[in-house]
Amino acid sequence: MSNIRATPSRSSPRPFRYLADPICIASIALYCLSRWYLKPHHIGGWFVHDYLNDLLCLPLFLPIILRIQSLLRIRRHDLPPTIFEVIHNWLIFSILFELIFPRLPIYRTTSDPWDAVAYLAGGLLAYAFWHRPRRLPRTNRGGRQ
Repeated sequence: MSNIRATPSRSSPRPFRYLADPICIASIALYCLSRWYLKPHHIGGWFVHDYLNDLLCLPLFLPIILRIQSLLRIRRHDLPPTIFEVIHNWLIFSILFELIFPRLPIYRTTSDPWDAVAYLAGGLLAYAFWHRPRRLPRTNRGGRQ
């Protein structure tokens, strides 16, 4: 048996941290800030009031959905979300929240196509973060300080 440790490289993918993912945590924090401070105090104007929650939708819910899929063994890897997973969940959220639910009498809202654009924008921004190039720590070459 060899006792060789693999050194991380820029090309090796980071394992996805699901609920501990910084984007998921930041999205939850921003949602709480918006819900209990910004909106009640009318801070942020139309964007915070109408679209911030929609922008946070995929960055917040996708890690939760993928963790559940992982626990159910539907998702067979722990890599960051793929573009297919982002687009797939964007389609589901858009169809449910902009086409189906607004037609139900118990769901008191109207359909806004810009909400679907915000879902996609948030999902693509999160995807870009999840797949950003990896920065490796600098190593001391040659033994000099």
